[in-house]
Amino acid sequence: MKDKHSEESLLSAAWQSAPLGLGLLDVRGCLQYSNPALQALIGEHGNKPLTQWLHPQDRDTFDYALERARRQQLDIACGELRLHSQEGAYKWMHTSVCWVSQADSGIDHFLVRFTPTRSTQERAEQAYLLSFALDYTTDGALLLDDGLNICYLNDAATRLLGQRRQYLMGQSIGQALVPLALHSDDELRELMQGQAPVQLELSHPVDGTRYHVSVRFNRFYYDRRGYCLALLHDLTEQQRLADTLLHNERQFRALIENTHDAVGRLTPDFRLIYANPALEALCRLPLVEARGRPARDAFGDNSQVDIMADLVREVALSGDSLEEELIHGIDGPADLQHHYLVQLVPERNASGAITSVLSLARDITNIRKAERRLAQSNQQLRDLTTRRESAREEERKLIAQEIHDELGQHLTALRMGISMLHLQFGAKAPGLDNAVDGLMQLCDRTIQVVRSIATSLRPAVLNMGLYPALEWLTSEFRQHTRIECELTTHSDEPALSDDQATTAFRIVQEALNNVARHSGASRAVVSLERLDDIYQLDITDNGRGFDPSAVNTRSLGLAGMRERGTSLGGEVVIFSHPGQGTTVQASLPITPAKEDS
Repeated sequence: MKDKHSEESLLSAAWQSAPLGLGLLDVRGCLQYSNPALQALIGEHGNKPLTQWLHPQDRDTFDYALERARRQQLDIACGELRLHSQEGAYKWMHTSVCWVSQADSGIDHFLVRFTPTRSTQERAEQAYLLSFALDYTTDGALLLDDGLNICYLNDAATRLLGQRRQYLMGQSIGQALVPLALHSDDELRELMQGQAPVQLELSHPVDGTRYHVSVRFNRFYYDRRGYCLALLHDLTEQQRLADTLLHNERQFRALIENTHDAVGRLTPDFRLIYANPALEALCRLPLVEARGRPARDAFGDNSQVDIMADLVREVALSGDSLEEELIHGIDGPADLQHHYLVQLVPERNASGAITSVLSLARDITNIRKAERRLAQSNQQLRDLTTRRESAREEERKLIAQEIHDELGQHLTALRMGISMLHLQFGAKAPGLDNAVDGLMQLCDRTIQVVRSIATSLRPAVLNMGLYPALEWLTSEFRQHTRIECELTTHSDEPALSDDQATTAFRIVQEALNNVARHSGASRAVVSLERLDDIYQLDITDNGRGFDPSAVNTRSLGLAGMRERGTSLGGEVVIFSHPGQGTTVQASLPITPAKEDS
């Protein structure tokens, strides 16, 4: 009980000693209690409405504040109101009112507070500081009266409008901002009431430079008079950047829209966001219907679309670009199919997250057709070369056989005839011995030349198989070049056709010729072994080696070896490096030799 009495005494002392005027009003607005500060202002009051002490023009404002305080149960600021003092004059006072409710007593009141306003000097200083601050802002500020005429503007506004302050003061807003002159006063007031920013294009009155400003209007009331503050923000640089971006976007869009490449944008879950006309032409649906839907709805559902979906997901997950060749219309006729080289590039947002995948598809159908035609032409040339080589080998075989059989027999018969003449007539003709010996030597040399020619055309040992032919070739190579040459085999006689055996022999012959001419080697190894369904033939030397890429275009011998291997369904690969020797590796498919009929 003592604590409650002490609390009430403390509150009463605070009420009595408060420097601002405090009053307690009933729900009708009648002043029931006042503290000494308020009593000093208005004197004795009795239970009368407080509005009796307010200026008639301020009573509606106060009543409206009471109603808001009662309805919202908040502290409502009334602004500056004029209060009639006991000295007979009105004084401006900052006024506020709040709702006070006592739940236990059921009695409601209003608490009103009056605070003396600043002095004239303080107001002047505040106005000066405000004007000084506005002059140093980069945005223009125009203060309009209720007639929409300029009654104040800062330095930034004069710079933006390009006219002096003295000329602009008193002008209407439509004269200062020419585009607003198209609106009536009522339309301007409605525009200002909305407080939405308005973008205007202005022309500098001196040099005619075009520039853009954003104008935002804020209406307010002071001393029951309406005003509007117009804030001008220079948007010229932003507009220039926006125009540049728009111009670049139009150029980019024109480039994308008119390119022959199909360009599209896909989400990581394979939905179509954008397609240029080239890509839209490949869709089954118009872009308006396809946008945002699964790409399968636009392109169909087939193996190529499945590959495309997998690639898009992989790019979205890895963040790496990919390239793949896809076929449009793969389910249709071959002559209607189109080949596209598709590049997929991830697109990231400002934070680096992948938001979409850009697809660039170039039609390479004509390139593939040209490649097929070129491949067919190359195959025809290769077939012709193979037939020519086969014909040459057959001619060599026949010529070698004819030389060996026919010319050899004739020379042997001639030698035997000369020998018979020597036996029959040698005793009768003493000088015949020397002539016969000369003829005999000439016949022997001619027989040896015939055998050499026949062997060079086609070694007879080649008819016995590839192994005997390679043994003879390596033996001849050792004798003529003094280079150590070894033949190693890892299987029985290879099951090769006559053409394959001849080709393998010619490859080894050409490789050993290159060893003798260019390698400077002291040793060479010829190796033949069977690996699954192919025979692998290696010719290796320990010579100086070379760079194969530097001589591929001008070495007919190397090219000839490669063509020989390709013509029989295999290949010839050359491994070499300067200072590390050379290996010629030929792979030949296994083809059983044809039996003679």
